[in-house]
Amino acid sequence: MKIDVFEIINVVTVFGFLVLMKQRRDVATLLIILFFYGMLHFAFAALALTSSESANLLVVMHQEGGGALAKMSTLVLLGSVFFVLFGHAHNGYLTIKRNEIKIIISTLFGMAALLCGYFFNIRQGDGLQLKNVASIEAMLAFLLVGFVGFLGNNTLKTESISKWFLGGLFILFFADGIAFYEIFWHHSWAGTLESSGAMVYRASSILFNPNLLAFWASFVYLGCAYGMHAYNGHQKIMLMGMILASIAIYLSGARSAGYLLLGVLFISVLLLQKRVNWWSLIILPLTFFTMYFGIRWFVIPIFNSDKGWHEIVLLGDRFAASPLYLINYALFKFGYLANVPAEISLSIEGRFVGEGRDSGWLVLYQDVGLVGTIAMLWICTMSFWWAVRSYIATHSVSSVYALMILCYCVMTGLVMRMQIFPVWLFISVFLAPCLVLWSRDLDSKLIPSGIKCTY
Repeated sequence: MKIDVFEIINVVTVFGFLVLMKQRRDVATLLIILFFYGMLHFAFAALALTSSESANLLVVMHQEGGGALAKMSTLVLLGSVFFVLFGHAHNGYLTIKRNEIKIIISTLFGMAALLCGYFFNIRQGDGLQLKNVASIEAMLAFLLVGFVGFLGNNTLKTESISKWFLGGLFILFFADGIAFYEIFWHHSWAGTLESSGAMVYRASSILFNPNLLAFWASFVYLGCAYGMHAYNGHQKIMLMGMILASIAIYLSGARSAGYLLLGVLFISVLLLQKRVNWWSLIILPLTFFTMYFGIRWFVIPIFNSDKGWHEIVLLGDRFAASPLYLINYALFKFGYLANVPAEISLSIEGRFVGEGRDSGWLVLYQDVGLVGTIAMLWICTMSFWWAVRSYIATHSVSSVYALMILCYCVMTGLVMRMQIFPVWLFISVFLAPCLVLWSRDLDSKLIPSGIKCTY
């Protein structure tokens, strides 16, 4: 069976979003459409699980990526949304203020420096390098037009947000079901053979890759955690969203995403001070513990069988062993241990060494050199400075979570390629509203007089 057969779902999805764009063209709706399409783009891989040839199809898909239908439909949607966003940005530019102009100029200079870095380090015949740089430029371009467009057009109503959120919650529930099916019935293409001989299966669900699934679920978790603090009347549904997102992260087996998320949640608790809702921090580890011990102590004894369930327990062992892995690896590097299991070296060094390394920042340095990397770090540093000033000025829940989203995006680049689709799309969609928040706080009279904008 050909892969293109499954990619028809991309064409149908894009057509549905284009029809929706005829009715709703405000900036918030357009960004939500981008986020939803990002999480549905690889749904064709989940459909392949229904085929009798699923094992071979999944291997081919992960070797070749999306086919012509998936790529063309994606380009059509991205181009259409960008065109409309650019129109909103043109209108919003007429009303922008001083600090907003500085943000725009900073981003444009950063984009220009990235291009210069690419031309200084161009590798003849390396299509992947061009694709990587184009992805970063596209991320900044969507971030910029989304930000400027928001300044002049932000009409999304609370009722619309609720409908989108419920739809996203349904998709998340469906994604968890697929992830469970992958692990329980050994249909996952991603797995790690431990030195003990056990195969640890990791779910990709509708996101094509376990790390990508966890990255997406982490964004959903952060959004729900923010909702727990900002919308008192919707705490139960936000709680449900955090639980479902935690299940997705657990089944993905993505340790970096899980621990990074836990770290930013802990920092958010410290920054929120007296207004903290502890559920936002507790739900993630509580869900992990419940799944692990619930299955190990109750489900397996009740069914008198560990078939399928044992693989889910192994994922918990994977998360629990991570701190020990890091300690043992450090002792090994400093000469205190003679050797470490192969999976430890592979999981740590594989992110930073070789052509297939996962670190987005190292890949960026390889593609655009020192000039481009400094430009990107400059944009991140300035964004962090704006985020900190916003928090100092308001101490609001929004400023805390905007800062945490930025930190999560930057730190994720250390262990995951931000150049791949839809990672860069998710980053631009989430950071665009954050930029709006920071720019408004920078222009407000709440900024302490002792803090001066250097930019």
